[in-house]
Amino acid sequence: MHHESYISRLIYRHLIGTITPEEETLLRQWLDESEDNRLFLDSLADPSALTDEHHTRRVVDPLRPARDMELRIAARRRRSLMRRASRIAAAVAILVIAAGTAWHFSRHTRLDAPAQDVSPVAVTAPYMTIDDISAGTTRATITNQAGRTIALSAGESGRDGTTHFIPKASAEHMPPQQLCLEVPRGGEFKVILEDSTVVWLNSESTLRYPDTFSDTERRVAVTGEAYFSVSKDPSRPFYVESEGQVIRVYGTTFNVRAYPDEDATYTTLETGSISLARDTAPSGEIFLSKGHQAILDHSSDRVSMAVVDPAAVTSWRHGRFVFDDQPLERIMRDLSRWYDFRYEFADDSLRSRVFMGGIPRYADFRTAIQVLENCGGIRFTLTPDNKILISGL
Repeated sequence: MHHESYISRLIYRHLIGTITPEEETLLRQWLDESEDNRLFLDSLADPSALTDEHHTRRVVDPLRPARDMELRIAARRRRSLMRRASRIAAAVAILVIAAGTAWHFSRHTRLDAPAQDVSPVAVTAPYMTIDDISAGTTRATITNQAGRTIALSAGESGRDGTTHFIPKASAEHMPPQQLCLEVPRGGEFKVILEDSTVVWLNSESTLRYPDTFSDTERRVAVTGEAYFSVSKDPSRPFYVESEGQVIRVYGTTFNVRAYPDEDATYTTLETGSISLARDTAPSGEIFLSKGHQAILDHSSDRVSMAVVDPAAVTSWRHGRFVFDDQPLERIMRDLSRWYDFRYEFADDSLRSRVFMGGIPRYADFRTAIQVLENCGGIRFTLTPDNKILISGL
């Protein structure tokens, strides 16, 4: 006789194809004890019965596609499960078997546990599918000096054409108040500052600025990625601080990419004129020309220049991801920030594989990865701990 948790483990391993010969013998002994036991195992491998049980017991969130589960269970009966498929199906198998076994045993006499009893199957994370990963939205939070935080959404800024104006201090004699606008993973935001400068913030980015600029200068700080359209005002130069550098703006449009987890800061000039200076010891300015990109390497502290297509660099602001000879590592960083998912590479050599092409920014995630799969010889799968696994074909 066998304890129900031990039988749950045997059934789970049987369905995903990892059961040992010794465990298979024990499972067969349990099946021979009762016709109900055999019917119960058959129902777990039957897509229609699984769907009925799904609706009856509500083990899994009903918003998740039952058809996806049916296909996975049916696949187990048709062929030997490959390792990649077993990783995708593991979470579903644990949920279905654990819940189904508990229901089955609640209707039958409890069994005694053997001496070599093992721990019950535990569900540690909710199962999700690739279709559960969705594109980002217009959202941010703004925090004042007193620590008060307000959530902002598409009603204040974004794709519908409206923008969010940051108000001046409520009284003329009040000093400027420092504000922090933070855009999370899976978000974007557009803001108009007090001087009519427009700033677009990409996912996982922060802008720090005063609600009212001084009479002598305009100064902000950014982490992450931001596109600036700076209003001209010769009497008040505009400065943008980012990691390792300070940008002086003379009335222009440009893009800054300064994510803390990347090895360099990228400053790309689209129109007008800007200069760069180091934020440490006094040094000379480096002036950028239209279509040029300054790359500040954080490890060497050196600045190099490159000729780029500004439209490709700033494509995120116009609703597209454009890959212009970009390595897969950087592409995955951008996609994971926008679609808000975790990922890992099955083979580190894939990180440096270069891609060219484009993906609509607001497309569903499945469409985005299919573009990369079709042109890059790679495959995306979902692991039981809800990570995207990138592997070669």
